[in-house]
Amino acid sequence: MEHENDYQVIITHEGTLVFLIKKREHEPEKPFILYDGGNHATFYRRENETILLDYLDEKVVPYMQNSEHVVVFELDDATEDVFRDYSVYIKHIRKNVFTDNL
Repeated sequence: MEHENDYQVIITHEGTLVFLIKKREHEPEKPFILYDGGNHATFYRRENETILLDYLDEKVVPYMQNSEHVVVFELDDATEDVFRDYSVYIKHIRKNVFTDNL
C-alpha cells in the first residue's frame, strides 16, 4: 500500500469532494474508495495500486460519510496542472482493516 503524503481536498459549492493527488503513471481501472466513516480512507486506484488517504481533515469527514463518490485530480508537478481527472465511487463499510489503529 502506498501512502499519499501530500494530498489536498477541496469541497465544491455543490458539496462534492475533490481530492488532489500526485500524478500516477498508469490510467486508473475501476477505482473506488473504502471508507468506514473515520479519519482515513483506502483508495483502490487499480489492481496492485492501493493508496492510503490518512488523516482526513475534520471538515471533510461529514462529506465523505454522506457521499457516494468523489472526484480525483492527479497533478503533474512539472507542468503544475491537472494531468487527469476522474470520478471515484465510495464503498461505505463498517470496518476498514487497512486503517485500524491509525
